[in-house]
Amino acid sequence: MAENINGPLVQLNIDNGIVTVAISAPPVNALSRQVVSELRKNFADLSEAPIKAIILTGQGERCFCAGADIRGLADNSAEENRAFFAELYGLLSLVENINCPVIAAVNGYAIGAGLELALCADIRVMDERAQMAMTGANLGLVFCTQRLSRLVGSGRCKELIFTARRVGAAEASQLGLVEYVIPAGQVLDKAWQLAQTIAQKAPAAVLRAKQAINAGLNMTLDRGLFLEFEYLAELLDTEDFHRRVDGFLKRGIYS
Repeated sequence: MAENINGPLVQLNIDNGIVTVAISAPPVNALSRQVVSELRKNFADLSEAPIKAIILTGQGERCFCAGADIRGLADNSAEENRAFFAELYGLLSLVENINCPVIAAVNGYAIGAGLELALCADIRVMDERAQMAMTGANLGLVFCTQRLSRLVGSGRCKELIFTARRVGAAEASQLGLVEYVIPAGQVLDKAWQLAQTIAQKAPAAVLRAKQAINAGLNMTLDRGLFLEFEYLAELLDTEDFHRRVDGFLKRGIYS
């Protein structure tokens, strides 16, 4: 049975272990201090729950997330802004490292810190009308240098950050920024389909795969393979592995 948990700025829907987290901060779902705080609390709580997958999106069709709240930055002192970005970086780490797959359903503009938020997801599904841009250089800020460069390479990353130009869905797919480009209005349906498929797989195997891939980005190949083998050896001794093998041998299904 589905359950809705609606906070002031973030809405949650929980259905059979799949959680949809929707930023609800009109008009552009900007990341104010309050939005970041609410998202951090939600993801911290979800990290302690038996969740199979998370879909992260923005309310409405205009914006996934338009980045940091510029008006708030203008009103803050330098010290307050440093504290805000420290909170934001903490949120990004939570999203990236939570113990289940995260699917970003990019339903509209993903700009600045909103793009970085999408890059923290494991899989990105993008509406064909949506656009992405890293606009820090327009504001005199540096952002997104690490995750973006790992996806598109250093040269293209520099070009996108230096120019702050917008990228449409087709180019985003070509660059490897997103895994799927979906017809207008269907991005949540595709994200839900993916989440349901993932939810049927062995949770421990999916989690260890995510952890091995993420950790391997900062390791040599040999060290990454060693970590993968450690996780494999661990999983070979689980009840879930034996149950799924038995199910396949007896009934031809992995359950």
